Amino acid sequence: MKFYLILFLTLTSGVIFSQTSNISGKITSEEDVPVLYANLTLQELSILIVSDSEGRFNFRSIPYGEYHITITHDGFLNKSMKINLTANDLALDIMLKKSLIETPTIDVTGSFTPIDISNSTFSVTSISARILSRIRGENIASTIQNIPGINNLSTGNSIGKPVIRGLTSQSVLVVKNGVKHESQQWGDEHAPEISLFDLDRIEILRGPASLMYGADGIGGVINIISKPLQFSSKKNPITYGNIDLNGYSMNSEGAGNLMLGLGTRSFGIKGFAGYRKGGNIKTPEGELMVNTPEGIATLTGGELFNSDNIEFEAGAEFGFKGKFGIINAQYQNFNRELQLHDDPSEDPNATPNQNILTNHFEATSTLYINKNIQLEPVLSYETQSRIEYESIEDKENDVRSLNLFLKSFIADIKLDHSLTKVINGAVGLSFETQTNQSTGEEKLIPNYNSNNFGVYLMEKMDRKFYSISLGGRFDTKNEYIKETVFETDEEGKPVTVISPNHLNFNSFSGSAGFVYKPNEDVDIFTNLGSGWRPPSEFDLYADGVHEGTGRYDIGLIVQDPALNPDPERSVNFDLGTRIRTKYVSAELSFYRNQVNNFIYPSPTGETDSASGLPIYDIRQASSSFTGYEYNIQVQPFEWTVLSFTGDYVRTKNEETQNSLPFTPPAKNIITVKFQKNNFGSLYNPYINFSTKIVSAQNDVDPLEGSSEGYTLLGTGLGFDFVLSRAIASVDFSVSNLGNLKYTDHLSRYRYYAMAPGRSYNLKFTIPFQF
Repeated sequence: MKFYLILFLTLTSGVIFSQTSNISGKITSEEDVPVLYANLTLQELSILIVSDSEGRFNFRSIPYGEYHITITHDGFLNKSMKINLTANDLALDIMLKKSLIETPTIDVTGSFTPIDISNSTFSVTSISARILSRIRGENIASTIQNIPGINNLSTGNSIGKPVIRGLTSQSVLVVKNGVKHESQQWGDEHAPEISLFDLDRIEILRGPASLMYGADGIGGVINIISKPLQFSSKKNPITYGNIDLNGYSMNSEGAGNLMLGLGTRSFGIKGFAGYRKGGNIKTPEGELMVNTPEGIATLTGGELFNSDNIEFEAGAEFGFKGKFGIINAQYQNFNRELQLHDDPSEDPNATPNQNILTNHFEATSTLYINKNIQLEPVLSYETQSRIEYESIEDKENDVRSLNLFLKSFIADIKLDHSLTKVINGAVGLSFETQTNQSTGEEKLIPNYNSNNFGVYLMEKMDRKFYSISLGGRFDTKNEYIKETVFETDEEGKPVTVISPNHLNFNSFSGSAGFVYKPNEDVDIFTNLGSGWRPPSEFDLYADGVHEGTGRYDIGLIVQDPALNPDPERSVNFDLGTRIRTKYVSAELSFYRNQVNNFIYPSPTGETDSASGLPIYDIRQASSSFTGYEYNIQVQPFEWTVLSFTGDYVRTKNEETQNSLPFTPPAKNIITVKFQKNNFGSLYNPYINFSTKIVSAQNDVDPLEGSSEGYTLLGTGLGFDFVLSRAIASVDFSVSNLGNLKYTDHLSRYRYYAMAPGRSYNLKFTIPFQF
């Protein structure tokens, strides 16, 4: 009762519009030299400004309260500062330390409010905008696949699903700016439909995230964070933008994006448009022997027929800030046409393809009631059309084998509060509703409506030598299955009909974490968290050919109509340590995730007589995921940095004592980078060399083929330069430098096609400001 009394008194003492102050200052290096064009982000309000040619900056008209400011500039250690803004304007002199070490300083994904990384009880990785410009791939999963604990479940180069600690699909949440994105994630070839351009960073949280985001996400969260709107610190508005150009020789792919923005002191707007077009994937010439469920197969290299893609994306965002806080609204459109390479031994001329169209609308705001209370409402509406055709001819004649149309609405309202100087947290409500229509020849999943409701509370205490977090949540989900005709006879009479049904699932989830900080450079963290995932409509009712996966899937209730399925429930334990100094950065974490009623597709060893495709049953069994990750960076010289990263996960089906399908093999990556501060008019010129060592995967499901280990070599070089009051960059890299013939254990092509060969990649990032 004392907690709620304090919260009520604090809330009722607030005013509708908070008072404001300014934050200004100068950024310098250790040699007292101005650091020009550094990025400064006010995390709580998502406001970005850039220091000028003298290193000066100014945040104007910011409501009273506590904030985290992050400062980033290539060639310097990232820095975050916690400030308390009161009646007087705040002047800051910020000093950045030169270093080639790349470390996160802030965590917004593992908590309801931004916190310093040293206070985070989760295993979190953050990829900055500059690193993203170097490593950006064709999709989100290929971009982050070398991060410890992360892998890529791929279907060619266009489709990639993130895998976190051996879990994927609906066990991994993909959110953008903290808002969940729904894109029929139950499908192996249903990738997140989110633009990779105009990003500030990507944060990856490993471990259950049900406390923050509700159902699903028992493996972790990929939080894609856009660059914030820019507001002018002067009377005149600012005009800014960015041009991104990417090229990949492996499939003759080109991609480009243009972003333009305008900001006044209180109003900001920006828009973007991007286009990507790739040809057929090229694999190394020659032959390769691989293991398949049927025995040894010989793969022949060369161009993979019918593996090209086209993508168009566009969007707009506007925001208004004032004494009340900030209000943002945005729209994004994502349109993809994908060709799926099929097994040439079955039909060398097969041309299955997909067309995916996603429209996403959202409105978010941070409203300052007073300096201790902030209200954060979120509204999101998304539609997605997913159409699959068995051939190009079917597409031309609009004969749709699969036609899904999903509508999702999400509402969340959260009250952030600071009860004392060391205790703060959040309490909130969330609601989500979905409607799906299946109208293709193959229904695969029924028509349905569903709704979720959740309520949550989390509190944190930050002290000098330790931090504690504790939170709980209750969620309930209702699934209303509609009558759906799955199959008809030659006369059009129903043969297979799904009857109406109502299913209800609910669960409590929570998280308790502790961080011990013996000094400012070291912290030891642990977290015990629970999560849950109700069976999806696909898990329950799948019954048919799925052209995208090349499988015939059979759901839980189709196998046993009397079944009363249980949701997945996980309990995850993490233990790790972080070390951050000017010349050494390291993180090591161990985990065990026990998932009861784990849902997974399992090959039956049988083939569907009509389609010739392998039959997979959706099954449930208690399963465990145990492993570790490490990330070590050492800077022995001013111009050299060495990095060692890797991970290992062991999965176990407790019922059969076998490994689970699609278990990632262990990987270890060694990278050496040489970089100078400047070379003439070029800033931060670098060259790097990398070796990726992937172990053989012999711990497989009995009906799954094992895979051989391999070693990939890579290299790259690049530099930055000043252009129109901003820092532009050029990056060139070569992946699979030795043109090695191999297959990836998590590639859905691995039984009939090699992985891509050598690729030359060129990327330009050109920001500008007037």
